[in-house]
Amino acid sequence: MAATAFVLAAGLGTRLRPLTLATPKPLLPVDGLPMLDHVLALLRRHGHEEVVVNAHWLSDQIVAWAADKPGVQVSVEPTILGTGGGLRAARALLAPRFVIVNGDILCDVDLSALWAVDAPAVMALRPQAAPVHTGVTLQDGVVTGISGVVGQASSELHFTGVHVLDRQVLDRIPEGEQCVIRTAYRSLIPEGRVRGRVHLGRWTDIGTIAEYEAVRDQPFGVDGLTGGVG
Repeated sequence: MAATAFVLAAGLGTRLRPLTLATPKPLLPVDGLPMLDHVLALLRRHGHEEVVVNAHWLSDQIVAWAADKPGVQVSVEPTILGTGGGLRAARALLAPRFVIVNGDILCDVDLSALWAVDAPAVMALRPQAAPVHTGVTLQDGVVTGISGVVGQASSELHFTGVHVLDRQVLDRIPEGEQCVIRTAYRSLIPEGRVRGRVHLGRWTDIGTIAEYEAVRDQPFGVDGLTGGVG
């Protein structure tokens, strides 16, 4: 069956070295389980049984992790393809509509509510008090700008790395391009075809040693993400 979810797990994890020299970042443990277990639990909670996970760095470990996970396929990338290239490479495995999540982000985004928004692309956004992450402007539910990419954008909201796409959006990613935001989104936003939904719940991006250490031993229930992320 075609996958309704795509998990980005191919990165090198350079900012988490030396931890990632022997273990791919999405398999580092949080509350005793690989991060990918928590990501998969969130997807399952919202009905996504068929899932594609892309892999590159230490991909054999991602393949081994997925071996006993029914419905999980691994798309191995011989070279780093980025978000855009990774999606293009896995296109044949994807359903006409699918959710995308990062393998190093732990959250409780309401994927079902995001899915229900009628638009070819729907972004989960989050308030930020300071401009730490790339700013996104949302007006009446429509994304009108992404800082440094397209349109005018404030820093009040940022992209969480969680979004829903129609598969046809992948046609807007040129061959060889690595970023879905700087290609497909750049063309969709001026057309008013990207919508957003603000997430006020739990979210953390595990990109650095400090961020990882802050959540590594926090209590996460795979069935409910019960704590530890803010």
